[in-house]
Amino acid sequence: MPRTFRVLVLEGGGMKAAYANGVLSAFEERDFRPWDAVLGTSAGGALAAWYSAGQAAYAEGTWVYARDHRILNYRRAALLRGPLLDHEALLDIVYQDEMPLDQEALRRARWPVVVTAVDVRTGDVRYVDVRGEDPIAWLKATGRLPFASGPPVRIDGRDYLDGGTVDPVPVRHAVEAMGATHVTLVLNKPPAPDARRESRIVTELACRRYPALRHGITHHQSIKQAAYDYAHDPPDGVRVDVVRPSRPTRLHRLSRDLDAINEAIRIGRGDGATYVRQAGLQPTR
Repeated sequence: MPRTFRVLVLEGGGMKAAYANGVLSAFEERDFRPWDAVLGTSAGGALAAWYSAGQAAYAEGTWVYARDHRILNYRRAALLRGPLLDHEALLDIVYQDEMPLDQEALRRARWPVVVTAVDVRTGDVRYVDVRGEDPIAWLKATGRLPFASGPPVRIDGRDYLDGGTVDPVPVRHAVEAMGATHVTLVLNKPPAPDARRESRIVTELACRRYPALRHGITHHQSIKQAAYDYAHDPPDGVRVDVVRPSRPTRLHRLSRDLDAINEAIRIGRGDGATYVRQAGLQPTR
């Protein structure tokens, strides 16, 4: 009988990923870790790292930084004094100083911890196991939104931006490149059209600045929908379980409402616990 290869895939989405944090906390607290690999993009990549380091519940405390003006500051952006979301500061202040990610525990993770980033010169997506790399550098790269969160991240002489620009829901990569036979896909919103659209001006500016990313930027929603469709109808022999909010979370990418963020975490914890009970998977120690 062929061996099952289980991959946990985590969607990005900025503050919407507070929901996924709750799901992962529920997994962690139940020692539910049957994965052969964990794959995340953007905020999902950051959560892949926290969870793989055994710090999912601890990471819930980082969401208070949504109200920290050092990190998210609309006035700074309006006055052109810096990015709206200072992603560099987020990773330096939070992930290394004030609520540090346990990088040694992350390096010891028993599964690949794969995050995505896109090469701004070629438009190619990199899928990087951060256990053998500088994890902070790649977590900066996977979450670095064009314009909104700072300049591209330079690693080994190449510039990278948020992998979700080109592959926002990397379920196909999990199956076709990593060999997953069973995917658990954590999404951060219930099924519904995305009501928020990027400004045409911002979109065109991003395309001009990063021409290799034009297709991903201008077709972002259709790329995401294609990934959802793939998850709904995977290839023969592949099972995809989708965990997503059982009720709306009231969050958007740059939410600062801590009550809404904490409610999303609670919803995620409940949905994660339900999945553990119903999925029919057994924890592996």
